[in-house]
Amino acid sequence: MSRARVLLLEDDMALRGLLHEALVAEDFDVLGFENVEDLRAAAADGGGDIIVADFWGGGQRTLLDSDRQEIQDLARMLPMILLTGRIWAAETSADELGARALIRKPFDLDDLLQTVEQIVQS
Repeated sequence: MSRARVLLLEDDMALRGLLHEALVAEDFDVLGFENVEDLRAAAADGGGDIIVADFWGGGQRTLLDSDRQEIQDLARMLPMILLTGRIWAAETSADELGARALIRKPFDLDDLLQTVEQIVQS
């Protein structure tokens, strides 16, 4: 069986690097993206098994909180985990956005990895 492929979108380069290393160490293939347009193209082409994406980056690099339709469209292509550090996220659920999980920053890396594994295996 081939390794599951994670499509990763995170604007913080240090966090993106950490997530990439952790996911690879857990035996995932990881494709990192700097903008939502490239992520969307890879998801549409069947280039992944799951999306892990930052939900706010303040620009075109990540998903903006005002762009719920984009998130819902991506979540219809592949299971999605959204990451966010925004305070308002405490009042938003993954279901409202069409995602499988909404993980608030700061998060426990082991919890994120376990969530990715569970979603990929489901």
